[in-house]
Amino acid sequence: MGGKSSRSRQHVYIRIALLILFCGGCALSEKEVPKIKPRVPEVVLEPQVLPEPPPVIEEPIQAPERREANEYLILAQNLLAKGDYEGSLRESQRVLALLKDEPPADTAIFNMGLVYVHPKNPKKDNKRAISFFSRVIKGYPDSPWVEQAKIWVGVLDGVEKLKQVDLEIEERKRDRSR
Repeated sequence: MGGKSSRSRQHVYIRIALLILFCGGCALSEKEVPKIKPRVPEVVLEPQVLPEPPPVIEEPIQAPERREANEYLILAQNLLAKGDYEGSLRESQRVLALLKDEPPADTAIFNMGLVYVHPKNPKKDNKRAISFFSRVIKGYPDSPWVEQAKIWVGVLDGVEKLKQVDLEIEERKRDRSR
């Protein structure tokens, strides 16, 4: 009963709304918006002499020895990751033979310390690892590896002291049991 008349009213309202939107939208789009031209002050520029650009400094091309050393170093790190400790040491030694005391020799020495401290290395030797890490600390004070080398030396010194304490305890136990 009452539902039919409300529906027709809704349709009428919708049509009126659409008509207003359609006509109102057209009316707005037909109006021209006045264009305002900005005033640009006239500036007289005097010719200036520009300074000479700084000379282009080309980076020196790496010497073939340095490129070769970097290749050996990458190979040494990959061999260490694969568990080839002897191969990693051999490639690190090649880096040292090529570069003597120039970077990345510091990385090669640090890598050698890692080889000797690696837990899966059957020839693990904490004292040799400490000597390599100490060599990085003393020989290359500006190296990015110095802080890590100091940490390794501290940890390995602590391990060596604990081993010494364990040996002393074992000796005392043997002496008491006699």
